[in-house]
Amino acid sequence: MPATRFLPAALAAGALALLQPAGASAAGAQKVEVFDVGGFAEPVLAATLEIPADWRAQGAVGWNRATQCVTNVVRFEWRARSRDDLQGFEVMPGYTWQVRGTQIPTNPCPVQPLRSAREFLEAVVQARRAGARILQYRDRPDFAAEATAQARADPRVRTRIESGELLVAYRSDGVEFREVFGTTVTFTEVQGNAVGGTPLVFAHRARHGSLDFDLGERMVRSLRVDPKWAQRMQATLSDAEQRRASAQSRAIAQWHEREMARITAQGEADRAAIRAATARDVARINAQTHANTQATNDRIHRRTLEGIGEYDTYAGDNGTAVRSSIHGGRRVLSGGNGTYFSTDDPYFNPAGSRELQRVR
Repeated sequence: MPATRFLPAALAAGALALLQPAGASAAGAQKVEVFDVGGFAEPVLAATLEIPADWRAQGAVGWNRATQCVTNVVRFEWRARSRDDLQGFEVMPGYTWQVRGTQIPTNPCPVQPLRSAREFLEAVVQARRAGARILQYRDRPDFAAEATAQARADPRVRTRIESGELLVAYRSDGVEFREVFGTTVTFTEVQGNAVGGTPLVFAHRARHGSLDFDLGERMVRSLRVDPKWAQRMQATLSDAEQRRASAQSRAIAQWHEREMARITAQGEADRAAIRAATARDVARINAQTHANTQATNDRIHRRTLEGIGEYDTYAGDNGTAVRSSIHGGRRVLSGGNGTYFSTDDPYFNPAGSRELQRVR
């Protein structure tokens, strides 16, 4: 991922004049500084902006190093408010996500169903102002046009930029408020993987009937990112992304090696099993062939002896073989006491006798 992705043109659209030198403060305004307290060994000036002279400000830029989605590491959490706390302005962290249904496992950014700037802002309001009522949404084509003009064209990437504002209403501590949330979202698509991203979200609130839309826009337009901080931030994130990509490549290569070793071992085991099964089948066939041959030879030998001796062989009691002359009757019976007799009478069956079967 190129370093320019860490501070996309959408940020410039949201602030209009980012990375440009700051001029003198407007009348009745004060310039305040926002410091990065999470990215480096010491606090670093990250940005400046102008707020009304009698407002107070707090917050900073932090870093969420636990996320693997590099563009979600840097987080603006800054707010200003009037002394009576009935007006306020916030700079909220941006967010990058994969659009659900297009996600790929090699992209570590979270998956969300958000497909437009409006859907994203509605999700922000739900998270930050639970229970707020949505009153109106309006597109800001002027912000989108500026972001489009500043974006670097890449023929490999399909890009769509949306900018908008969402007006909401809610009650806090018995006071009815109106608040405008605004942002610019850049949607990019590469080989079917769609990604949405915005670097900042702005919010301006006031008591119902007192919301000054022009004041909110002036504060948005006054935001300037410090170029030195931007350069250091981009370099740090680029290095982190390269390390993550290298680690991912190594993990994939190691997985591939393990999988190939497993497949090779499994193949060898399968071939060994086939060889063993084949050997068993051959041994069984040979044994069966030998047994059949031996049984045939035994049968031929027995029949030869029977022919010479003019007798037939019958299966007697307890596995014994009983020889009966062919001249004494074709039926051979066992008396049950080790005695046998033959007859040609088909109805002769003394009590306790059992007719024997001829051995074939």
